[in-house]
Amino acid sequence: MKPLCGVLATFAMALVIGCNTDDDEPRASYVGRSTCAECHEEQTHGWHGSDHDRAMEPATAETVLGNFDDASLTHHGSTTRFFREGANFMVETEGASGDLEKFKVTHTFGFRPLQQYLIELDRGRVQCLTIAWDTQEKKWFSLYPDEHIPHDDVLHWTKPAQNWNYMCASCHSTDLQKNYDLESDTYRTTFAEIDVSCEACHGAASQHIAWARKTETVKGNGLLLDLSVGEREGRDRSRQKAQIETCARCHARRRVIHSDDGPDRAFLDSFVPELIRPNLYHADGQIIDEVYVYGSFLQSRMHHEGVACSDCHDPHSTKILATGNALCIRCHKPEVYNNESHHHHATGSKGALCVECHMRERTYMVNDPRRDHGFHIPRPDLTIELGVPNACNACHDDQEASWARDKIIEWYGSERPLDVHHTRTIHAGRQRQPGAEQALTTLATDPNAYAIHRATALDLLLGYSASASESAGRTALEHEDALVRGTAIRNVEHLAADALAPLLSPLLKDPSRFVRTEAARTLSRIARSHFSGEMAAESSALSDALQEYREGQRATDDQPGTHLNLAVLHDNLGKEKQAEESYRTALRIDPTFVPARVNLATLFARQNRRREAESELRAAISSQPEMVDAHYSLGLLLAEDPQRIADATSALVRAASLARENARIQYNAGLALQKLNRHREALPYLMRAHRLAPDQIDYLNALAILHIQGKRWREALPYAKRWAELRPQDPRARQLLELIQTNLRR
Repeated sequence: MKPLCGVLATFAMALVIGCNTDDDEPRASYVGRSTCAECHEEQTHGWHGSDHDRAMEPATAETVLGNFDDASLTHHGSTTRFFREGANFMVETEGASGDLEKFKVTHTFGFRPLQQYLIELDRGRVQCLTIAWDTQEKKWFSLYPDEHIPHDDVLHWTKPAQNWNYMCASCHSTDLQKNYDLESDTYRTTFAEIDVSCEACHGAASQHIAWARKTETVKGNGLLLDLSVGEREGRDRSRQKAQIETCARCHARRRVIHSDDGPDRAFLDSFVPELIRPNLYHADGQIIDEVYVYGSFLQSRMHHEGVACSDCHDPHSTKILATGNALCIRCHKPEVYNNESHHHHATGSKGALCVECHMRERTYMVNDPRRDHGFHIPRPDLTIELGVPNACNACHDDQEASWARDKIIEWYGSERPLDVHHTRTIHAGRQRQPGAEQALTTLATDPNAYAIHRATALDLLLGYSASASESAGRTALEHEDALVRGTAIRNVEHLAADALAPLLSPLLKDPSRFVRTEAARTLSRIARSHFSGEMAAESSALSDALQEYREGQRATDDQPGTHLNLAVLHDNLGKEKQAEESYRTALRIDPTFVPARVNLATLFARQNRRREAESELRAAISSQPEMVDAHYSLGLLLAEDPQRIADATSALVRAASLARENARIQYNAGLALQKLNRHREALPYLMRAHRLAPDQIDYLNALAILHIQGKRWREALPYAKRWAELRPQDPRARQLLELIQTNLRR
């Protein structure tokens, strides 16, 4: 077992309680890899020297790969120097105040193709230096090569975005216990083992060891979580899922919803993967940002057909099982796929490699290429139509996408197999194109679509009419996949309490913690009076699920967003004092966290503390001048005072300029200008709102009235007529239409 050294007193070795579902049995504890190695010598040998083995190590002459012989790197005018003081590895660089300071490197972080270095600051905080060592080119480089990150920037190495305790530690060590104390704002972080060892994947092993040694009585056979997966023919899908979800705990772009109870719990009991969102994925699912494989793999046919991680990767050495096309033809027929009649490139060339067409690389952290695990079919036709990238032009960048499209048709025909990524629907939904709502509804309810595509469609439907979103959401609440069920809850959360309570109450006992806690969060705004009579039993289930939600938030109580969530929960439950305290806690952790200020201002406004509300919103705008919600909320607040309509209009117009695709904000800006009789200025905002939501009654009414005020009766007619068509029983629509028609006859 590797010794711990350095000054990290917070990094104490710890035997920590593991998972056990039987409360009558002692809970398993962690025993360390040296104990595992007594029987599993072959697996231990493969693990030694692997990426998991070297995920994190004490900084010693053997582990530090960077040049600390008084080397330096000057980046955008700022110089960082690397040197030795006795056995210590030292860095002189810009500290939290912006001045040059000396720091001791305590640990290495990773080892190929780059190695980062950890530095302990005050209050147990361990930070990742953003100057790293390129282990291939043997040079220092900045992880932000195109910009200087000043000391007051959130991305500066001393700031929370580079904090090891929260951002990195849980995936680089075994049984990480963050141990954050909210009152003192300090960490006392511990781990069972410094790197990713046996029990990180298989679970705490004490009971297994006791069974193996037969030295004490244990229930059952003491087996650890068995992550092996046999032949794909007849493979147990539950075993496949267990293996993939064990890897996904770290190899996923995800948000934390509960402390990680260990690899024997379902992924969605602790995490929720990011969906196919514009900043992370192209519309066809190809990777953009660093998404860590799992989300891409869920979109693939490989996953759907039962492929598991260990079909390609050795889980102990972390190496792939074969090189080149030899890996792929372990499953795919070589006579069909591994020849020029399929790939149409010279044998032995780069273009003949399966991964070059179906697993394109994208480089992160300057020099770390990662392959896309969506296993896409090259689609240059979609490059032409929608602008998504394609594998052909990634190599043949001297050619147009039309050339690549024509080659694909020449080789494979116009009726060739296509992918299953629903690219046009997701693209249309992102762009709010006509017809997108129906296409998204179809995808969200398609029984043959993959879960992540259905969940993404549900997420996109939140930007469309409540009726379409609700209809799809109701169907999805009964889906077999918890990701779909949990996502669908937001599609129905706008419903009135009488409809929402019976709809979501059954989900309070859902097998998935994600679904249970989402249902509880949503139902928290409903008065307990709705859980009486025939629904009395659900009141207890709601209490249990709400407590589970609160416990889950504690997993990230060092983050301002957690306390924002708790504040909203308190507010929903009518506990305004606790809500205010939680908002202030969020701002104590991060004074620049604007969402907490905006919500706190809303709370103050509701309590008629208007001056305090305005102060919070102006502080939010000062902190983040581009924050839409702050400008918008300020505008709505000021608009309540008839004497401040002009100030309100300025704030609303600013919000509208920042959120041109938000129909409601455009409408309110136009309405404010209309109240000031600035009709010509109001028209473009109201027209934009109407374009974004053509059948929204408020927008139709506002445009009709605006044209009537200018006595432009003919221009007013189509808006009034459409309103009357949508709401034939609405007397206001009929009266407005009759007024316009009467004046047109004159």
